[in-house]
Amino acid sequence: MLSLFERFKRKPRETRKPLQRRVSDLEIVSARLIRAGFAGDYHSAFHGRGIEFSQVREYQPGDDIRSIDWNVTARSGVPHVKEFIEERDLTILVAVDVSGSMAFGSVDWRKIDIAAELVSVFAFSAVENSDRVGLLLFSKSAQRFIPPRRGRAHAQVLVHAAVAAATGGCAGGADLAAAATFMNRVAIKRSVVIVISDFLDLEFENPLRRLNRRHDVVAIALTDPREQRFPDRGLVRLVDDETGETRLVDLRRNEVARRAAQRSSDLERRFITAGIDHLEVSTAIPYDRGLLRFFRERVKRRR
Repeated sequence: MLSLFERFKRKPRETRKPLQRRVSDLEIVSARLIRAGFAGDYHSAFHGRGIEFSQVREYQPGDDIRSIDWNVTARSGVPHVKEFIEERDLTILVAVDVSGSMAFGSVDWRKIDIAAELVSVFAFSAVENSDRVGLLLFSKSAQRFIPPRRGRAHAQVLVHAAVAAATGGCAGGADLAAAATFMNRVAIKRSVVIVISDFLDLEFENPLRRLNRRHDVVAIALTDPREQRFPDRGLVRLVDDETGETRLVDLRRNEVARRAAQRSSDLERRFITAGIDHLEVSTAIPYDRGLLRFFRERVKRRR
């Protein structure tokens, strides 16, 4: 009887590279997507959701009566309306699950490796658009929070933190409710919140729905082939990456595959019920085209 690790051996990953070298590599990877137009696509997918007050002026025929400022109108005796302008920049908050299960991967990359790449993509895309971008690393509680700021140097700080977590920072379980509560507390201004997780904690529906009332929430669900399809290899001892518990599982039983498919369907339903746009990203398939398509389709829906 073999352990899960022995059954699903993978190519060695380049985790021994110096941290700064890995950050530089991710900047190069991100540049490819940005050149393909991703920076503009993601910005357009959210642009215009926020407005800010500009001024009060006298009412003119044709103005929307719902914009009348009744306080100024009462003081002046002349109808006045409020004018708003569309916000020209965005505040992006990327929340990354760094629980133990994110360290799993059966192909070339682990889920946390993909998460670190996505942090890089969003951080440097924000730089291209002069947007503010911040990072939350969470498991059972908030592990590290870097407030949103602008600039390339700040983006490199975020990527450095994500790579450090990928190198050796994944442990424990995930509490998406606690993460959502934390983000609601620290994100005072309306923000775009991108949650990157494997969503093994299914108790996220209500917390993310509440978060979405104040902010624009998008979920990126990371998956691995061995979480959905299992080889017919008989008895295997599995180790829970989050609790350390071991369990003997018979992979020849159809029940294992059935429950995996049921969980995938349940995840889809919960995202829809919560009103959260979501994208599934697999460790086995390049995510660039899917990511571009996801945000371009979101732009079309917004229009």
